[in-house]
Amino acid sequence: MIILIIILCSCDRKSTNENNSTNSILKIDLLSEPGSSVKKLSEFAANVEYIPLQTMESSLIGGIRGKIVTKDKRIYIQSREEILCFDMDGKFLFKLQNRGRGPEEYTSLNDFDVSSDNKILTILSSIMHKLLVYGISEKGFTFQRSVSLKDPAPWRVSIIPETDKAFLAIAPWTGTEPTLSLLVNTLGDTIHLKPNCYKYKMIRKTNFWALNEMLVYSIGNMVCFKEEFSDTVFCADSKGISFKPRIIFDSHGTNLTPEMRGSPEPPGNNLNFIANIFETSRYVFYYYISSGPTRNSFLFDKTTNTKYKMDIESELKDDLSGGPDFNIDFLNSYCSGDKLFSFVETITLKKYVAGEDFKNTQLSDPKKKEELKKLAESLNETDNPVLVVVTPKNNDAD
Repeated sequence: MIILIIILCSCDRKSTNENNSTNSILKIDLLSEPGSSVKKLSEFAANVEYIPLQTMESSLIGGIRGKIVTKDKRIYIQSREEILCFDMDGKFLFKLQNRGRGPEEYTSLNDFDVSSDNKILTILSSIMHKLLVYGISEKGFTFQRSVSLKDPAPWRVSIIPETDKAFLAIAPWTGTEPTLSLLVNTLGDTIHLKPNCYKYKMIRKTNFWALNEMLVYSIGNMVCFKEEFSDTVFCADSKGISFKPRIIFDSHGTNLTPEMRGSPEPPGNNLNFIANIFETSRYVFYYYISSGPTRNSFLFDKTTNTKYKMDIESELKDDLSGGPDFNIDFLNSYCSGDKLFSFVETITLKKYVAGEDFKNTQLSDPKKKEELKKLAESLNETDNPVLVVVTPKNNDAD
């Protein structure tokens, strides 16, 4: 095992060096001053849509928990222990509700993903140590197989686009995990792994658990991930099985260390912890917590290498459609298919449209304001929340 780990570490270093010489790695200074602040959606977004999610007994959304995935004009939404599927107009299509202890069921729905061809749904049930695979058709989900997973149980799953491989992320909750990041095939066989270089000895009696200690997201044909103690975002794509560096967040040595995690003493001041990352073709959105605690959210424009402050306490003005102020809440917002997703409660939208702020809003395209007004007036206060879809700009022409 020791020899294997040495070989893997050596291969990982070789892969990293080769990547550095052939591909550009994006570097973001975590502590540098931003160029300016973003206050309006039009500063980085090309369009905003408000999609009413059809309300019926079988499609009620009891609470958004997990993530949103868009594939082939379909929207998959995790609501508690269910996966609901809508089309891009908000029409309800079908859902997966298989909670239980049977061979086709899950006791917990920790994470899910949909294949790039929109034919496979994977469900990660960490309590049962299972990865469940369902086929997707026009009528719904059909169980295919269940894959047993070994300890330590993964907490995040993401299918590598255009492949049958799945990326699994493991939280560093015990300090002794042999790996935190690995690729498996549809049978559960390990194809590639990144050895855990951040082990620690637990001195405190109890450890803390956080759901964002393993950051995983998809962009294009890649799955990207950031381990808790590292400044580097790695990626895996459909062309190979290696993990390559993609983004380096230079924290100037202020990130959490394994020694701090295991120590019974509090970590102290001057500490920064990245809590979430979104990435689109043009932008990197990231959110980190500083000692205090202070919340910081930023937008990095990859085309100009410019960093912008996003004040998450004073919400962004929707100057594209005239809707309520948009807040990129990094704990309740999502990114998929190069778009940002959030929700607004129906009663909130109706009250806003009936208020003076909406009436006094001036837009370059008045039709959008009228469309939003008609939408709000057509809804009942008890309807499902309205899905807000923000399309970021993707080039200088936008």
